Amino acid sequence: MLLNPTVMWINARVRDVVVREVVSVDVDASVEEAAKLMVENNIGGLLVTEKGKPVGVVTERDMLKKVTARGLSPSSVKVRDIMSSPLITIDANATLEEAADLMSRKKIRRLIATEAGKVIGIFTQRDILALHRICGYCSKAIKPRLPSRPQEEADMYVECSCGARYHIDCAKTVVYCVFCSSKLVTEVIYPEPSETTGG
Repeated sequence: MLLNPTVMWINARVRDVVVREVVSVDVDASVEEAAKLMVENNIGGLLVTEKGKPVGVVTERDMLKKVTARGLSPSSVKVRDIMSSPLITIDANATLEEAADLMSRKKIRRLIATEAGKVIGIFTQRDILALHRICGYCSKAIKPRLPSRPQEEADMYVECSCGARYHIDCAKTVVYCVFCSSKLVTEVIYPEPSETTGG
């Protein structure tokens, strides 16, 4: 999954986008318990620990392939039996390009982000894709706000209730979301005649 630097801030760091709330489960917990934890926290993967030490990752995909598809009972299968191990980690200072390359090479969707050898979060493909947003009107990239970048480098945008994003000026021009027709703004900017196709 290589990313196009012309449409994304490829030199952003893992630390800028990683979700730092790590939810973990013990290796001896049942798959059913792990699934409930995922649902409660609205996440697709858990850090697996043994005596408090990180030893693996368990995901929804692991549960589907290794339990459900085999007709096994989630309450009788232990997390240790289906987790992915050893952990594949990436330093929080690595670039998103390095993270994407590592996930592509290892054919995985999640990495454990570390800082000074300690786990600080789970980094996913979704974290990268969330940065790659385009304006629903002009189709140009919207530069995200990142902690390591000056705020003035980020684009101001309006987000519709359906999740579509628009540059501020584009939202004022289009007024209604092109995807769901919800009203975006109350101030309208009409294009100059020279900017329209009809002249």
